[in-house]
Amino acid sequence: MLRFFREIRRQLLGSGQTGRYLRYALGEILLVVVGILIALQIDTWNDDRLDRQREREYLASMLVDLQEDVQRIDDANEGNVFLLARIDDLLELLGQPAGDASHQRQIFLHSLVYTYWYLRADFSGLTMSQLKYSGDLQLIRDKAIRDAMLDYEQGVEACRYQYAELTQYFHTYEATQKRLLNYTLAKKSFEFLEENYLNMLQPLDRFEALVPDGDYVLDDDPGLRAQYYGDILFYRTALNNTVWFLGEQKRMAIALSQLIRDTTGIDSPEA
Repeated sequence: MLRFFREIRRQLLGSGQTGRYLRYALGEILLVVVGILIALQIDTWNDDRLDRQREREYLASMLVDLQEDVQRIDDANEGNVFLLARIDDLLELLGQPAGDASHQRQIFLHSLVYTYWYLRADFSGLTMSQLKYSGDLQLIRDKAIRDAMLDYEQGVEACRYQYAELTQYFHTYEATQKRLLNYTLAKKSFEFLEENYLNMLQPLDRFEALVPDGDYVLDDDPGLRAQYYGDILFYRTALNNTVWFLGEQKRMAIALSQLIRDTTGIDSPEA
């Protein structure tokens, strides 16, 4: 093909048809430029196609993360709501006048089991991490989806901050609890809880046989009991706030999932 064009140029120059040669040369240049532009357009189209494919993969992965987060939130909040009810029972016991050994045993058991720890939802965050650290967040074209994803990430951080605050309250009442209760009676119960911390959700009867008879309270000072009541009360409030934060995060996860599906047509996490 190049030889063909060279032959035309040679004939035009040899015949002295300079004007026709210049027009031909200009046409040849235009043809080359058009060819380059077409090649660039094809390359741009192909890059855009690959970007759209990567965007869809990211959003499908995000749906998987959100689905897992919702399940983890449900599991955590189900356990935390159970613990909140049992902590209310503990506060009622602590609010009563100092009682006999049976009353002290109930305080001991409720403190031992239902304040052992709390449940948290550890969010996946895999897709958002990939998007942020790869610089691919701009691949998400729809601004509403992109903004909702960033809002969801902020919500995750808020939940983590709430966990940190809850842990502080946990350590506060833990210190008072060690002064009040006789933990030499707790060894078997702790061994059972250490097997699986979710055992704290077992019925209290499951722990009855694990706690021997003894002096359940080390110091029955009313001031210490009042301090323990206050510490548990603040912890209960923090745990209740955690349940609320997780509930809001679940709402955001469901809304973001629906937005992705409605906007992109991805019907399931596997799509």
